Amino acid sequence: MAGYRKPAHYDIFIGSRILLPVLAAGAVALFIKNNALIWFIVALVVGFFIPDFWLAHAISKRAEEIRLSLPDMLDLLAICMEAGLGLDQAILRVGQELRLGHPELSDELQLIVYEQRAGGQRVEAWRHMADRVGVESVRSFVNMLVQTERFGTPISKSLATFSDALRVQRRQQVEEPAAKPTLKLVLPL
Repeated sequence: MAGYRKPAHYDIFIGSRILLPVLAAGAVALFIKNNALIWFIVALVVGFFIPDFWLAHAISKRAEEIRLSLPDMLDLLAICMEAGLGLDQAILRVGQELRLGHPELSDELQLIVYEQRAGGQRVEAWRHMADRVGVESVRSFVNMLVQTERFGTPISKSLATFSDALRVQRRQQVEEPAAKPTLKLVLPL
């Protein structure tokens, strides 16, 4: 979910979960003389959980970047499909075009293409992406794709409508915190 897919990344994470508590406990043993046992235990616990906090931060940062880049991807996908490309070719093209501006989403689209080339079904590849990313708007997008494929409705129009809805939702999420201070000022005034 954080975008680290190589086996070495897993080894580095597990190694840091083992090494950081040892290093923190060693630093406590060297530098702290008063209440050393309490600080030793605190250092072990903190050192053990630091990689988890870092991983949770990396996951949330990547999910937010994907959430913010989704409307752009939908617009490009709709343009490619209106230009005559099929869905699979449009996904490949959009993944290539987004490589510089939105590398996280581009990687996910490339994984969809690779999964389909390996023989997986389109719907399953999209669902796997939704599970990997963990963003609600991506899950809604995948459900929309499944329904359009099942009922045979035009995908390009559905993509444009969904993209507009995501942009409105993003705008409302920005406007909501901006409107709260005025309500909070009513009572004191």
